[in-house]
Amino acid sequence: MALMANLSELADALSDLIAGHVQLARAELREDAKFYGVRLGIMAALAPLILIGYGFLCAAVAMLLSRWLATDLSILIVGLLNLGVGGGGIYLVGQQLSKRAPMETTTHEIEDTTRALSAKGGPS
Repeated sequence: MALMANLSELADALSDLIAGHVQLARAELREDAKFYGVRLGIMAALAPLILIGYGFLCAAVAMLLSRWLATDLSILIVGLLNLGVGGGGIYLVGQQLSKRAPMETTTHEIEDTTRALSAKGGPS
């Protein structure tokens, strides 16, 4: 009888552990989705600014440079400058996204649980 009670307690504890991992995974997925959503929203909000706001600025700078350079060369210089600034900003946000490991805490918790179960002679 004691063996059955211990097995029942073990099954309940394992069930609680798995339920805890599922809850952690859900919470972490929500947090990761929010992080990625905000960053992608920032990128989407910046895109029109790059296209429209810099368009007017580029025209003005190109017109200013055309006083000393050929018009086509001044437009090329302004265009390359804007591509560099816009691309650099998107690259930096992309680096932030790539450095974040999704569900990092859940992964560590599952690894810790697996190690603990293996060390105690549980299922491998």
